[in-house]
Amino acid sequence: MQPDLRRVVVVEAHRRSSGRLPSRLHSLGTGETFDIAASTDGFVDVASGTAVRVNGTQLVLPDGRGPIELTFSSDVAFDGYDHGGREPFSGRAGGGASVTLYDRERNDYFQYAIAGDGI
Repeated sequence: MQPDLRRVVVVEAHRRSSGRLPSRLHSLGTGETFDIAASTDGFVDVASGTAVRVNGTQLVLPDGRGPIELTFSSDVAFDGYDHGGREPFSGRAGGGASVTLYDRERNDYFQYAIAGDGI
């Protein structure tokens, strides 16, 4: 999954688990920080300019990628599928300060800290 799409999933997973849209993410793997801006029907990943519209369990992207399905299987565990990249994923978002996203085989993972919260 492309890095900007990982961020999109992390933002929405945190929003669903905590009830708050993060305003900033910090990638623990790369050390980069990313701003998130709220929009009327979703949010924007500022670094990539990706505007995301949330429609039920789907994250709809304007550039023809996706959609991305995202559903929670417990209070903290989620599963999903990136239709554009044909990639399943899973993760954990406990509503706290971090979200972990796993690839298809759970060999690789990506951790993000929520650096700004409360939009």
